[in-house]
Amino acid sequence: MSDSHATANPAGLIVMVFYLCALLPVLIGIAPASALIILVPLGLVGSIVQFIAGAIELKRGDVVNGNITLAFSAFMFYGAISFMFKFLNVGPQDTSAVDGWVFLSMGVILLFLTGLPMRAGFVPGLFFIITDIFFGLMGFGNLLGMPVLTKAAGYIEIIAVISLIWIIVATILNTAYGKEVVSLGPPWIKTLPAKEGVSA
Repeated sequence: MSDSHATANPAGLIVMVFYLCALLPVLIGIAPASALIILVPLGLVGSIVQFIAGAIELKRGDVVNGNITLAFSAFMFYGAISFMFKFLNVGPQDTSAVDGWVFLSMGVILLFLTGLPMRAGFVPGLFFIITDIFFGLMGFGNLLGMPVLTKAAGYIEIIAVISLIWIIVATILNTAYGKEVVSLGPPWIKTLPAKEGVSA
């Protein structure tokens, strides 16, 4: 991995925390759906930050964080434009039949990648597991018209936000001090040493 650029991954994660925290109160029912208008400017600016962060990570040679951050950038941009169209009464108000498939496709992709962060530490692994569940609940909640599932996704999201904040703080402090200040915890999956030409 190239060291010509500092990691920008925390910046991408920080705007994701902002976005999730804005979405959370609506999902769990303590804020009206009209409050989602905040996701328009937040999503547009956040998607730009994530795009830049993802591009920098790819430049550094981090194929995992780079591609995932760019994908979340597109997802955030999609959400912002979708909400903007709805508030402007452009097109149909109910796009759940399509949104559900978008959430599910993202969830399936992340599910296949979950083993990678599970090797990085307990907290990154936890975030991905919770995120898999979140996208699954949002997907089926939209497709089946079951608000109870999207509400459950909101409560699950709380764990995702906490784990994200932990990862952000750990990454920045550990990088700044050049040593482990905040632990990400033991890995869920331990990488075995390569033997006789077989890589773990």
